[in-house]
Amino acid sequence: MENEIETRISEALADGKPIRVRLYALLQKTEEELNTIVTSVLDKYNKPDLLGAVYTSVKELALNGAKANIKRILFHEMDIDPENEESYKKGMAAFKTKLTEEFISDYANKARNANLFVDVKFDYNPDRLIVEVINNSAMSEKEDYRVREKFKKGSQYDNIAEFYMDMQDNAEGAGMGITLILMLLKAEGIDPHLFTIKSDYKTKTYAKVEFPLSDSYVPERKSFS
Repeated sequence: MENEIETRISEALADGKPIRVRLYALLQKTEEELNTIVTSVLDKYNKPDLLGAVYTSVKELALNGAKANIKRILFHEMDIDPENEESYKKGMAAFKTKLTEEFISDYANKARNANLFVDVKFDYNPDRLIVEVINNSAMSEKEDYRVREKFKKGSQYDNIAEFYMDMQDNAEGAGMGITLILMLLKAEGIDPHLFTIKSDYKTKTYAKVEFPLSDSYVPERKSFS
């Protein structure tokens, strides 16, 4: 199976085709596949120095997407209303206490049966690597607001130790994943605005990070302006 995955990745890279991975939980096997893809793409363009930033970002976003889907199932089972602050806090407290390997495996199967998935897409060329992580569990407007607040708070920090010392809101890991990605981008001299998360409020949530691979790369948001 490992050779089959590596062959599939090599063929996609040779043809310059985007690579997609679908997952229901971030298990060790999936982590290894994502690491192989990131390493292969960066090696293709002689950018191995970006491995830490890219792989950690991919891992965090895939994990967040899978957890969002699992959380959605648990909230439904508990009759939790994510728009109600007290109900949401109750659901999050239960979610945190249940995050064991057995729970994740069990709810990954439930997510698969409910067709709740996370798609990780790698689109690349000599100028840039764009990573998109899409999960078909939309955020509510209130959840979207919480994410905006995490971006705002995460942007204030230059190192993770600072954030650990100062964090107060522990909901959903206090936005650790978002803050970590923002700081990794800063450390590589990449504009943090190249990391975005949005939802259509209906069926999907989208996370995207653009990693410039050449000095001539013009970010998508600038090319449209």
